[in-house]
Amino acid sequence: MIRMVIKVYKKGEIHPGRPLAGFWVHAAFESPGTDYEEDRISLDNYVSDHPNAVYYIKVDGDCLEYSGIESGDLLVVDKSLKPQNGDVIIGVLNDQYVLACYLEFNDRKYLMPDNPKYQPHLINEYDRFTIEGVIPHTILNQRKQNHVRVDRLQQLLRVVRTSISA
Repeated sequence: MIRMVIKVYKKGEIHPGRPLAGFWVHAAFESPGTDYEEDRISLDNYVSDHPNAVYYIKVDGDCLEYSGIESGDLLVVDKSLKPQNGDVIIGVLNDQYVLACYLEFNDRKYLMPDNPKYQPHLINEYDRFTIEGVIPHTILNQRKQNHVRVDRLQQLLRVVRTSISA
């Protein structure tokens, strides 16, 4: 069974209209960057054509680890989207929230983990299942990825050094 602990962020906890280019601080003289200041952006409007159908959840679990969704990541949920094969969805299965990849195959519907530690779930006639929304975007904590990135970059550096010295 694929289960995740999900924290739902209520409207108002993620504030639309944050500056796209960042905040400008004027100290003693006007910043030369003010000529290039961008318009404001609403995250809700950016991630969906129907911003009123958007909410955010925080992941606690590893069932979609191979899809790049890890514990602590923030997911954008869009209730206006109809799920397609391969979409990551949030649903309610037998009164439990689930986060999984949605798959229709041979006229059957499956909830698929993207981690070999977990088994797929075939939705059957005894299941009470509803799709709450599709996950079109994730907000990944890049700092959390530093150890993976550093290892990969060190390996690349070794290859480059070897090819230069050859």
